[in-house]
This record gives sequence, structure tokens and C-alpha cells, in this order.
Amino acid sequence: MIKSNGRIKTDVYEVIKGSALHAAVSGKLSKRGRPAGSNLEDIVVSVLSSGSGQIQEAFVNVNIYVPDIQENKAYVINDVRVDELDEMAIDILEVHNGYDFRFEIDFQEVSKVDGKNEHCIYKKILYKQCNEKI
Repeated sequence: MIKSNGRIKTDVYEVIKGSALHAAVSGKLSKRGRPAGSNLEDIVVSVLSSGSGQIQEAFVNVNIYVPDIQENKAYVINDVRVDELDEMAIDILEVHNGYDFRFEIDFQEVSKVDGKNEHCIYKKILYKQCNEKI
């Protein structure tokens, strides 16, 4: 049976929920968007696209926001914290086998968030489910 985007997002969310990564961030884990005005470390899970067919594939974003630190009156990347959270994310997202799905990291990067003093750890996840009927 083909999964909805909401169910796919929930599968990835549930893998993160209760993990060391979830416990480590100062903010919220959400599948409904980032809390308005947050300046904390937040994790947001969203579905980019999903297909159908015997093997259903979807791309899921996991974004981890990390506030910058101030040095000499300027804001710079908190590279120590970014590296720490990035490693935790890789540990749980690199490859995961669920009951009826599997996912792995397809693409990753760290980038500055426009208009804010923060960076985002961006993980694009390739999610697969077999819809074969027996």
C-alpha cells in the first residue's frame, strides 16, 4: 500500500524522536515546521516529494538549526556544535531499516540561514518502501 507524505514524515520523525540527537538539541523536534521566532537548536522533518509504484521512493528533509556564536562583535558559525550535532545526525540517519521501509542519507550540507545568525545542517534522506503485493 502506498504511504502518504504524512506517514513517511512520521516514520522519519519517529526514528529521531527519543534519540541522542533529539535529546541534545535545545529546541524542538517538529514535523509541522519550525516554531515561529525560534533562536534555539530545532529539528524539522519535511517531505520534498514522493512517488508510487512497487518501490515507493520519497525524499525527506531533516533540517537542524544551530545558532551562530559571537566573536569580536561578529556572528560566526558555531562549528564545534554544528560538528557535534552533524555527527549525531549521521549516526541515526546514515542508514535505517524500519519494519516496512528503509532510508539513507542521499545528500548533506551545512549552510548559512539567510537573514538570521544561524546555520542549518541539511540532510536529504532517500526513503524507500516496497509495495509489492503477494
